[in-house]
Amino acid sequence: MLQALRNRNVAVIFSAQVVSIAGDLVLFIALPFWVYQLTGSALATGIMMGALTLPQLLISPLAGVVVDRADRKRLMIGSDLLRAILMLGYFFVNDVSQVWLIYLLAFAESAVSQFFRPAVNAVVPTLVNNEEELTRANSLLGASWALGQMVGPALGGILVTTYGPHGAALFDMGTYLLSAALLLWLHLPSRAQVTTKFETARHAVQQFTSELREGVRVALERPLLRVIFASLAILMLSQGIINVLLVVIVKEIWHAGATEFGWFVTAQGVGGLVGAVIISAFATRISPKHLVVVGGSIAGLLIMVMVNQPSVYVAMGLMLVAVIAIVAFDIGLTTLIQIGSDDANRGRISGLMQTAMAAAQLVSIAATSLLADQLGAALMLNVAAILFTLGGLVAILAPNLHLAPNPTTSIATQPAE
Repeated sequence: MLQALRNRNVAVIFSAQVVSIAGDLVLFIALPFWVYQLTGSALATGIMMGALTLPQLLISPLAGVVVDRADRKRLMIGSDLLRAILMLGYFFVNDVSQVWLIYLLAFAESAVSQFFRPAVNAVVPTLVNNEEELTRANSLLGASWALGQMVGPALGGILVTTYGPHGAALFDMGTYLLSAALLLWLHLPSRAQVTTKFETARHAVQQFTSELREGVRVALERPLLRVIFASLAILMLSQGIINVLLVVIVKEIWHAGATEFGWFVTAQGVGGLVGAVIISAFATRISPKHLVVVGGSIAGLLIMVMVNQPSVYVAMGLMLVAVIAIVAFDIGLTTLIQIGSDDANRGRISGLMQTAMAAAQLVSIAATSLLADQLGAALMLNVAAILFTLGGLVAILAPNLHLAPNPTTSIATQPAE
């Protein structure tokens, strides 16, 4: 994994993501507890998660077109700066009558994020020379999530307990600003950007629609992408259940609070870091396809064990191990999507991927929010574990492909300074 840090550009993206993710996860701790404390309702928490997810469905397809047309570095920096500004809005929320503003801000922040994530996914393959380096780079970026999880959730629990959600929002704003500053050091290989000028609003709509249709055609025609989209959709059905009920199971089954919840998510970070190191070390020995199949199967089984026992501390240990498998699953999926697409359409494929994930997650969030009180959190979380395993097994159907040679990586091989 450390070999990937020798690539200056990958190191810059890694550093920016570590600080940004830490801030995001501070807010991830704050928002569900904030809404749940204000309303006492699992349905209200589900609505908040829906507000975070809906932009993936509505914005991601168009964001993917923008990523394939725009200067990706400027797009990422601009996204960070805009999200930093949005954090100020949380300071206007003080009681239950203003919960709607939390929903609105969560929606807006998620909408802006839809431009950032496909840009990162599209950029990384242009910075490496072969599939092994791509897997290592994705492992390193997976480690950025892990490092952020090791710091952000624990700090989030402390901030929520000591300063309230406003302190968490202020911290997240600072991390977005720091991420934007780090990305100024990013140097990307030159690429042929779409330069079509929009003569009228109607022409712009027609052009965007045409380019989006082309992305859909690529996603549907390529067998690898079809399988991976199916695997992701099943995974997000599982994730929707977990997102809605995790706070509930922490409070009602494990009888823990915000501090323990923070440490629980920190355990995910430790497992993520260990998993990223392991996957990077075996990058030449395990194919991305096998990472998805084995990782998904093991993670689903461990999640099932975790939700059927009463101790939050045992859950932390099980989650640490489960996340090692989840990292393998995630790195394998990310690498397969990048292999299955081209630089000219990678933004659109990533955007459509986010859309498919959001559609599945929104269905899951809606069903969970409506059924959780009747069926119980434990039963619903067992269903989530089964779905996670199924998402991994679907990848068995994926064809075996390899990363095409990249002619634009001369700048990517510069050593870190």
